[in-house]
Amino acid sequence: MPDIAALARQKAEATGHDYMAWLDALSKGEYLAAEAHLGKPDFAKLARACHSPDQFSLMVEAFDQHAKEHPQGPNGFKLLAEQVDASPYALGDWIAAFETFYNWLSSKNRIAGFQPMLGYLACCSESAANHSIRPALTDLLEEMLETYPFPE
Repeated sequence: MPDIAALARQKAEATGHDYMAWLDALSKGEYLAAEAHLGKPDFAKLARACHSPDQFSLMVEAFDQHAKEHPQGPNGFKLLAEQVDASPYALGDWIAAFETFYNWLSSKNRIAGFQPMLGYLACCSESAANHSIRPALTDLLEEMLETYPFPE
């Protein structure tokens, strides 16, 4: 794993979040990374793309849960990276959209698996082509959730 303390300092300076909050999130993430099959380079990419320690924790926990549900399948980060590569949005945009999605689910007292959420976000990303000016992925998600409800 990368130097957690150095990465926490970098993220604290870059985001304005507390160093200890980043250190805690990255340390817990380091523990879960092995179970989530999240390698060293992907761990660092994920951390660099997250805007807050909470986002980082959310994604590592989602990858960990995905790995438990699909132990023989590809890891969650790889699935996410494939969608990012096929879309006009950056990794940070997708992470922010996942955070918005999880918050929406929580407000509805619902839960969902990583892959169904990823598929729904992929549809949101594809719908960007229907706009003359590309909206934020979180805006597309909110619009889609109102128009095409996420299945129960």
